[in-house]
Order: sequence, then structure tokens, then C-alpha cells
Amino acid sequence: MKSLAVRFGLLLLIVAFGFGQFGGCSYISSCMPISSCTPIPKVVLIDDAHQNENDFDGYGFDAFYGKLVTTLQNMGYTVNRASTAGFNPSISVYGIVILPAPFQAYSSSEKQAIVDFVKAGGKLIMLGEYGSYGYTANANLNAISTALGAGITFNNNTVYDNTNNYNDENYWPLIQTFVSHPTTNGLTTLAYICGDSLSVQNPGTAIAYASSSAYTSSSLSRDVVGNSAGIGVKAPDTKDKVTSIIVSAVAQIGSGKVVAIGDANIFGNDVYENQTDFIDLYNNKKFLQNIINW
Repeated sequence: MKSLAVRFGLLLLIVAFGFGQFGGCSYISSCMPISSCTPIPKVVLIDDAHQNENDFDGYGFDAFYGKLVTTLQNMGYTVNRASTAGFNPSISVYGIVILPAPFQAYSSSEKQAIVDFVKAGGKLIMLGEYGSYGYTANANLNAISTALGAGITFNNNTVYDNTNNYNDENYWPLIQTFVSHPTTNGLTTLAYICGDSLSVQNPGTAIAYASSSAYTSSSLSRDVVGNSAGIGVKAPDTKDKVTSIIVSAVAQIGSGKVVAIGDANIFGNDVYENQTDFIDLYNNKKFLQNIINW
């Protein structure tokens, strides 16, 4: 009987170990105990139904994010687009939702669906935009962040670096200062392609900063359509001195996770200059993979 009990106990240990490695809690790292865990679907929903990235600057979703989709598929994920599958961020269907610079606001019900999705264990990736161009998109992302209580704000500015940049473009700064975190493992350099800075407070945590030579520019006051009051043209930028410029942050909300990056191009193709695609620059793709695996 003692031998049988030992064998039965060993069998239970093996089963429990295998469950932890290949199912159950391996999908939700914070889930305890094992019996309460629910596998998270390996399906990603990318929002392209809210005038995202200003309709992808006229180039179309496939030209703009073709390599992002391929990278996710190569990691074993199914990728759906909101324009065809509908914008229904449910944890029963999706494990990850990506919101790239939405220029159209989310309805109250859509915001609540995102909150419910994250709190139930989903991962939300929010990608902002630079300066006055991305003002509306950043405001829409901030509304989501506020509803979540994530403590992350997309600022209405642009990050510049006259010294440490890619392709001699000061609005494409290189990011080389990282906080130790699963999303930053193995990173040395990111190319930040026309992005804004973030403000972060609890429960948010900054994970990436621009270099000491970087600075931001913020837009002057605008009217409701983005024009400078009284002159009918886009407001010029004015230079701001900022000691620590945050470009990416994370937060854990309920059982889920939020990742914010002030750049909608960082994981995109280069549709502008016919050069190396942005996702292939430096460690940009590794950053995406780290985020997905976190």
C-alpha cells in the first residue's frame, strides 16, 4: 500500500508539473491556484476600425503592418482585424488586443469591453502618435487608460534627439535606456519613429527612456480642429526641456496587462522612404516579441 501511495503521489506531481508547463497557469502567470486558471486564446485583435493611424496614412493596413502580422503569425498567433472580425475584445476570443493610434473615439460600450477584457486576463497594447498630428489619437488612448486606471498618459508632444537618432533624422531618436522588465530583456537599442512621450504614475511603470540628449516639443493651443487660434494654420512646436523622457510603460490591471508605447510605427513597415522596415530596425522586433511573451 505504501508503494502504491508513493506511486500515486509521484503521478500527481508529474501531472501538476506538466499542467503548469503546458497549460493552465502558463497562460496567465499571475493565476493562482491552478484550478482557477483559464487558457488565454492565442488570437490577436488589431484595431483598424477606428480610423487608426489616420487610416494608415493612406497606404492601407497590409502595407503599414504586414510584417507585424507576419511576426505574430510566426509566433503561433492567429491575427484578426477589427474591420472584418468586428471590434469585440472578449477574453473568450482574444488574448491580445492592439490599438494603433485611433483617430476615432471608442464608444462607452467599447471602452467597457476593453476594461473587462484586461481585467479578465487579456493583454492590451496601445500605440500613440507624435505632436499635434496625433493629438486626437492620444486623447482616445488616454480615455482607455483612464477607464482602466492604468496611470499612463500619452502626451501631446514629439520626442527629438539631434545627436542620438536613426538615419540622421532628429525625430527618429534611438532609445537605449531600459528598466529591467520581461518586456525589455535583451534590448540594447530601439528606433523610435516619430513618437510622443508618456507620463506615468502608479500603477504604471516606465520601462524605456530617451537619451539625455533628447528633448520634446509641445504644441501651442489649438481650436477644436487642430488649428492655432486666429491664424488658421497648424500650431508650431515649442521646445521643452525634460529631464527624463519616458517612451514606453506597462501596468498590471486585474489579471491582465497593459503596454503603452508612444509610437505607432515602431512595429510597422517603412511605407515612406523605401528603406529598412521599422520593425526590422535594431531591437524593435525583439521588443514586440518580448511584449507578446510577457
